[in-house]
Amino acid sequence: RTRASPEQLAILERTFAVNPSPNHRIREQLSHELGMSERSIQIWFQNRRAKVKTAIKRSNMM
Repeated sequence: RTRASPEQLAILERTFAVNPSPNHRIREQLSHELGMSERSIQIWFQNRRAKVKTAIKRSNMM
């Protein structure tokens, strides 16, 4: 498993704030920019959306 560097994470987080579900073209662009595989970027966004969903569920329980 490869971990994203802090610089890569910052760019991914910034992109997520604007668009939580990027299309193929945006993922491809990020892939070239960050030097990560498109699949790992896709999975990162999937996991990030799940994290947000979990946080919302938790806050609604309180």
